[in-house]
Amino acid sequence: MTQPEDNALPDRTVWLKEAQESFDARDWAKALEVLSKANECGKLNSGELEWLADCARWSGRTDLVVDPLEQAYRIYASSKDCYGAARTALGLCHAYADACQEDLAAAWWQRASELLEGLEESTIHGLHAWFLSRRFAGQGNQEGQEREARRALEIARRQGDRNVEALALIEIAHVATVRGRTSVVSDALTRATSLAIAGEIGLMESGMVFCSAIWASRSRGEWERAQQWTDSANRWVDRTRVSYFPGLCRVHRSEVLRIRGKLPQAEHEALEATRMLEASIPRWTCLAWGEVGEVRRRRGDFEGAMHAFRRALELGWDPQPGMALLTLAQGDPQSAFASIERVFRQPSPTLICEDRANLLQARVTIAIANEAHGSAEEAVAELTRLAEGEATPWDNAALHHSRGEFHLGQGNPGNAVEDLIRARNDWAELSAPFELALCRALLAEALESEGDRKGGESERTAAREILQRIGAVPHTPEPPAAPPSRTDPSGPRLVDEGDYWSFHFEGQTLRLKDSRGIRYLATLLAEPETEHLALVLACNHAAQGARVDRGDSGEIIDSQALASYRGRVRELEEELEEARSGNDLGRQESLSMEMEEISRQLAAAVGLGGRSRKSGSAAERARQSVTKALRGLQQKILDQNPRLGRHLEFSVRTGTSCSYRPESNPPVIWSVDRHSS
Repeated sequence: MTQPEDNALPDRTVWLKEAQESFDARDWAKALEVLSKANECGKLNSGELEWLADCARWSGRTDLVVDPLEQAYRIYASSKDCYGAARTALGLCHAYADACQEDLAAAWWQRASELLEGLEESTIHGLHAWFLSRRFAGQGNQEGQEREARRALEIARRQGDRNVEALALIEIAHVATVRGRTSVVSDALTRATSLAIAGEIGLMESGMVFCSAIWASRSRGEWERAQQWTDSANRWVDRTRVSYFPGLCRVHRSEVLRIRGKLPQAEHEALEATRMLEASIPRWTCLAWGEVGEVRRRRGDFEGAMHAFRRALELGWDPQPGMALLTLAQGDPQSAFASIERVFRQPSPTLICEDRANLLQARVTIAIANEAHGSAEEAVAELTRLAEGEATPWDNAALHHSRGEFHLGQGNPGNAVEDLIRARNDWAELSAPFELALCRALLAEALESEGDRKGGESERTAAREILQRIGAVPHTPEPPAAPPSRTDPSGPRLVDEGDYWSFHFEGQTLRLKDSRGIRYLATLLAEPETEHLALVLACNHAAQGARVDRGDSGEIIDSQALASYRGRVRELEEELEEARSGNDLGRQESLSMEMEEISRQLAAAVGLGGRSRKSGSAAERARQSVTKALRGLQQKILDQNPRLGRHLEFSVRTGTSCSYRPESNPPVIWSVDRHSS
């Protein structure tokens, strides 16, 4: 093979200076270009090859990380530098794990272990102990994980290695999160993050510390803190310009948005994260797909959620408890039970086990659906122990919610009401609308079981309105059934008999006197997934000879307030442009949320051409009239046929436009026969 001529590059001092200047300026791509050219000419020594690998990683070219590390390893090995060879072997273990090539990662791990055997203690021994701690974490062996993390911490402090010290601390925090030891979590993360914020540790270590702080916060339900750490991580990424961590930051942004009920934005962030992680750290794409599945499950896209969860499973991540809850929602409680029980009966990776309160809460829900009261009782008992220790507000909310659900499943609605009211208040304070809606639906059932029909109606209506507002559906199970044909007499049918209408649903028949509400409903059932303007419904089903009033009673918003709103929108647009220029993602999110809120208010107050809507407009009166008629009908049906009433409550959407959107899988298809005389 012909060797490149020495003059293929300028003097070594020149290109080394250029590479260093680019590296210091965080111009990773330029540094990578200079060092790659030098490597092609055979100019790099072992340390510079490791430097090249770092530049490849930070510029997002993870496909170029392995080769220079393998070159460096060969140089160290040939010169009998066992410490350098072990360090690069561990680096290769990390690189291959990132690329989901676990067999190669394990082989390099083994090589590092052999090289270090019998050598005098060094910083590499501390790094090796940390890698072993991570291996135990993946196996669900928290005892081994903590033992090796503490050994790594002791070595790091003896050797004065701040990088390994920070890495060891975050592993200790992960184990403490599983065990509910809040003070240990807080102490370990405070010490680790202080090293990152002060700039005393490297880029890789800093990024891992930020990610661990976010993970511990979200696992404990401390979503305000998770958002703060996510914002800090985003600013750090923007400042350092690394292309390795942004995908993980987007996963965490999606989680925060999901909890706050902003489901469309959350799904967008999670999908973007899958793309970014696939290019930078394929190993962690599983987390992004798990988050996509979790958002879609809440939105009622069960097929899309299952696709995302399966992608996560293919990448080695068991997306619990979302996978089990999705299976329950699809009408297979036995499979859901087997799925969630595996998490508690078999060792699972520490990262999965850290989400303890949510896992336990899901276990209660699924166990009750299977009448497995022993498993439900075990889960409630563990939630109680968590709450008696160093509990977070989320732990307490999960306990009250699950204990209330357990009492209800045991036939004790009186005890259930007390716990569910506390849970309702907890979820409201935590700004967790989906959890709040599920809780209020349970509370409605408990109140109705006690004979408080009005209280139950109020809670059920509130739950439905919350779910409609955030675009979500509950995870209550639907019985498996094939979609009926229109000629199948066992399928759901609505028949117009003249003065009466008959509902045929799941083997039961309900006859109700003709009303505007039933005629509205018939139109919606006949055309599922179709939006119908309330004004058109009102006109089409007005009494014969009746005239729809199109008058109004003045503007919803006066001109002065309208001008103020529009002025604020212009200010927000300018501020948003500044935030984008400065890559301030946290500020962008805050400004965007304010603009969305103002846009909703303006949309309600302003019509076509910018004209103010009228407060008593025909469209508004039609919305109120049609909504009232449909809700009154639903309550009447609920009183006489609870199963049909609940189905319509969660499937019929009302507002300026109305629709029937069946949430079961497969969807319920109605046959509507109009035989009016």
